[in-house]
Amino acid sequence: MVDPLPMEEPTPVRISDQYPAAAALIRKYESVNQSGNPHLTPYPDYGGKTYVAGYGRTIDSDKKDIPWTVEQSEADLDIQISESLKDIEKLERQLPEGMSFSRAEKEALIPFMQNVGYTNLKDTEAIKALRKGDKERFAFELFDAEQGFTKGTNKDGDKVLLGGLVTRRGEEAALFSRKNTGGMIQRNPYPYNARPI
Repeated sequence: MVDPLPMEEPTPVRISDQYPAAAALIRKYESVNQSGNPHLTPYPDYGGKTYVAGYGRTIDSDKKDIPWTVEQSEADLDIQISESLKDIEKLERQLPEGMSFSRAEKEALIPFMQNVGYTNLKDTEAIKALRKGDKERFAFELFDAEQGFTKGTNKDGDKVLLGGLVTRRGEEAALFSRKNTGGMIQRNPYPYNARPI
């Protein structure tokens, strides 16, 4: 009798691998000079009032001198995608009965929600459009270069149009309007250990 081969533990599928387009977009816009590498040294955000590390994670100012690791950034990216998916579920509950978001729409909304957050959408024209089932208007309210979420607050507290956000919203809009591409899993090239940080 031949001894059976030992069973290997299956590698857990990361949530960022399940949503590769969303993860790639977050990595692109929340990384060191759009290189795809995480910010390991916390830096002040555009307005200079808060600090950011990893892939766009806002951190407490008392932790601004603590460097991050690549592994910590990658684990946090998965957490941010999970949080965004919960926000997308809240959005989906605003749709008329029987309507839902497509796979492509979810992939586009993940980086948007990671950047903007659900609370900033409350009582907006986008939510009103969603409640009517008007996804086209909803997308316009989110992604349009002038009307959408393309402005930031500078150090003086003024709202200004940010070129980076205009470009990002454009890519999210293109992803939102893309036809369904299925649920292909793309493995992440970064080293990652699933253990808690």
